[in-house]
Amino acid sequence: MILDHLDNALMYGGLGQRIAVGLALLNEDVVRDAVPGKYEIDGENLFYVVDEYQTQPIETGRPEIHRKYLDIQYIVSGSECIGTAPLEGLTEETPYDSEKDLAFYEYDPAMSRLVLKQGMFAIFWPNEPHMPGRSIDKAETVRKIVVKVKME
Repeated sequence: MILDHLDNALMYGGLGQRIAVGLALLNEDVVRDAVPGKYEIDGENLFYVVDEYQTQPIETGRPEIHRKYLDIQYIVSGSECIGTAPLEGLTEETPYDSEKDLAFYEYDPAMSRLVLKQGMFAIFWPNEPHMPGRSIDKAETVRKIVVKVKME
């Protein structure tokens, strides 16, 4: 997992070309201003999803993992908490669905909590549990872009 400000994104170019392209997209006004929806850049190899929502209490969340995709989660506006923990020790709640590239785990109150504010991003590798969209103190409207980078 990586947590940083978009101003520092160039430091992560060595992680791979698709990751570098994904981070560079986040600096484009046309991407940040896009209406909610899915946008393909390189088919299913690289795409992004724009979303707007209200954060929810951390206790109501479920950690998720992906196996095929790395997530770059970028906060355009608002702020949220993202729970994270090692996969070992978490209890699977919804088995992995290869079509959705998604599995859910039971909430663990001992999870670490990342606070992402406007202009910050987090990178979650495949099989790295993360629980986005959680409130810091109270519900807040968040505009987020999630760049999906295929890793296989």
